Order: sequence, then C-alpha cells, then structure tokens
Amino acid sequence: MTAHHSTSRSPRRAAGTALLAAALTFLAGCANDPPAGHAERIEKAAGVAAFKIACTRDLWERTSHPEYGEDSFDGAEPHELGGGPGERGLVEVTLTGTQLVDYLEALEQDVSDGPFANSDDQPMARRMYAALAPVVDRIERDGPPAEIPRAVVDDAAVPAGPSPSHAASGNR
Repeated sequence: MTAHHSTSRSPRRAAGTALLAAALTFLAGCANDPPAGHAERIEKAAGVAAFKIACTRDLWERTSHPEYGEDSFDGAEPHELGGGPGERGLVEVTLTGTQLVDYLEALEQDVSDGPFANSDDQPMARRMYAALAPVVDRIERDGPPAEIPRAVVDDAAVPAGPSPSHAASGNR
C-alpha cells in the first residue's frame, strides 16, 4: 500500500513540476527585451557613490514601489527643493550606487512588462528610465571623481502666447 501511495504521488509531482515550468516559461515569454544598454547601465550604476534624482514626489513614490515594502531605498527620502523647482513640486532623492542598480532594475521590470511589472506604472517608469539612462550613460568608469550625477524629470509646457497669425497681422 505504501508503494502504491508513493507511486500515485509521483505522477502528481511530475504534473505539478511541468505546470510550474510552463508558468515560468509563459511569464518569461511575456516580458519584452530590456531597454538597449541596460546591462551596461547596471554596471556603471554599481560604481557610483551617489546619484541624485529630481522629480515630483508622486513620480518617485509610484516608480520606487513602496507598496511592495521595498527596503532597498531606506534612507533615500525625498527632500523638498527650494526656489522655482520647489514651487513646481520637485523633490530630490539621493541614491547610492547599489540603490540605483535596484531602482533601474525595478524600472526595467515595469518598462519591459516583466513578470513583476505594475502595468499601471508603466508610463511613469518609461519616463523616469528615459531621464536616468542618458545621465548614467555619461558616467565614466574609473574616471576621476566629479560632481554627483543628477537626473531631472521636469517637463514643462511652453507658455501660451499670441498665435502666429495674430502676431503677423499686428493684432494682439
């Protein structure tokens, strides 16, 4: 009876393993490729002592996934900026290189629609990744210490003015 019992579990175990493998294959297949140059960015990010990000508080909160209890960003609290940037609601967050690696990986998950992606945050993750990527790309490995790299996400609309037809006709 014992031999029969263990034999009947073996097909179940095999079926469970096959189901798990199929699910993982499905999840891996759903993800898009990471952004071009992502692996190189991770390598560069790992080597920086500090990296600053200026953005709105809600953009930071949505893209850093505090809802998942992400403890990698402990100590990386947003600080209010003064002057014009502060008036527009910008804050600054300073990350260590290790935190920047974790942040880029989290953004990449959302951007690439990975298995742990939050599709609601994809537009914000794309914008944030687009702002960070060129700054990280300019980091020189083994170069002399320079100023702390800083990425800014502060898109602004051009102030409205007279339409070209009114300006050309002299009507204002």
